[in-house]
Amino acid sequence: MEVTLDTINEFASILIKRGFGLYGDDKMMKICQDSGIACDTDGTFSHITEENKLEVIKELIINYAKFNLPAKMTSLVLAKKYGIPIPEELKSKGKHKSKYRVKFESIK
Repeated sequence: MEVTLDTINEFASILIKRGFGLYGDDKMMKICQDSGIACDTDGTFSHITEENKLEVIKELIINYAKFNLPAKMTSLVLAKKYGIPIPEELKSKGKHKSKYRVKFESIK
């Protein structure tokens, strides 16, 4: 299924506005900049163009998901809702071992 440009811009708008509300101007400006989206402090952004839409939205999802687990879940749920492909980097489940488990396994 091909994702339309309007769908991608709506997805980006929701994610960016949510990010400004929860994480503040500085963090969201950094995420938008790293993703290749020109963004203002009021939450408005330059709409994504047809040429680079999937690459830009992939970077936005990945960079937004780096904040914390709720941010990652939000970006994944919204991407699924809007039919946007989820980047492979976010599909893998990283097994995190606690420091106690690492010490315990090194004793064996």
